[in-house]
Amino acid sequence: MMQFFHISSIIESNHLPDSQLILKAMKTKKRNFTRISSLITLSSLILSTLSCSTDVNSNVSTSQHYAYITNQGANTVSVINTRSNQVTDTIHVGKAPVGVAVASQLKRAYISNVESQDISVINTRNNSVIDTIKVNGAPVGLAISPNEKTLYAADWFNNRVLAISTDATKTVRELSIGEAPAGLAISPDNKTLYITNRDSNDVAVIDTETLRVKHRIQVGKHPFGITLSTSGKLLASVNVQDDTVSIINTETNNIESMKVGYHPYCAAFSADEKTLYVTNTQDDSVTALDITSKKTITTINVGSTPEGISIDHASHRAYVANWGSNNVSVIDTNTSQLLTTINTGEKSRAFGQFILKQ
Repeated sequence: MMQFFHISSIIESNHLPDSQLILKAMKTKKRNFTRISSLITLSSLILSTLSCSTDVNSNVSTSQHYAYITNQGANTVSVINTRSNQVTDTIHVGKAPVGVAVASQLKRAYISNVESQDISVINTRNNSVIDTIKVNGAPVGLAISPNEKTLYAADWFNNRVLAISTDATKTVRELSIGEAPAGLAISPDNKTLYITNRDSNDVAVIDTETLRVKHRIQVGKHPFGITLSTSGKLLASVNVQDDTVSIINTETNNIESMKVGYHPYCAAFSADEKTLYVTNTQDDSVTALDITSKKTITTINVGSTPEGISIDHASHRAYVANWGSNNVSVIDTNTSQLLTTINTGEKSRAFGQFILKQ
């Protein structure tokens, strides 16, 4: 039990005991007092729109997509059908699951378990655990290569990244990296791996063929979540203690910083690369940023302590895992409005890309 709370607290300091959560809520209310009028107006608009809609699934694609949500406190993964927005399966995995990576062609979901120091491999055809990969460390962030031949894992404790073959050999290569590596993202051409190093305040740029550091990009304080746009031209580093995101042009290396909410954590780009959605753990909100104007479009209230976020582009919905309220918020990315909330499991986290296309 002690180890569980130790790992929870070092991954980021937003996992607070109840007494501190109460103080957090009071601070948030005070900080947001001057915004009450605008929030009431926005809430009224949202309620009005929702009351006129009899089917929250009206924009959903006919294809079947699934969200794999890690529940760190329950040692489970909740599987959500994004068409029905219902939990269809609950899968028992290793101890304290955090990270997620999904592979559509392989029909696999990979789950990092920080306390049992391993990675659970799920067959997504029947949602059963078919393998466990021992790490001998604390795997946090996961990412699958575009060709699905390599699984990358960030080992938080040992300051390294592992490149694990997804075939039967499970060959492992490793690279010592910055301090406390967390988020991972891979370029569409499969040539470059990006890693946020929380305690080094940088993003390491890795050549995937040689597994060597090409260069490092200095970003804000305590970068954690990271995401690439569809084209791979824009990279976003979420800087927890600066309350910012660093938007990096991967072709020119130009960097622009944008302010978001309090204690941001993860982010996801819209398919057209015009909007970035950022979870704010201590504001219980998601910020929608206009990439072109560098301004906030809107702030969307979600569950308590939102962390992981992924977008199902086919249905125009963002799924947000709420660590504090044990559920997932669903946002319509066309309107930036909250559609519904789905109960999942204790301490829902879903760190990584967790939408699987079937």
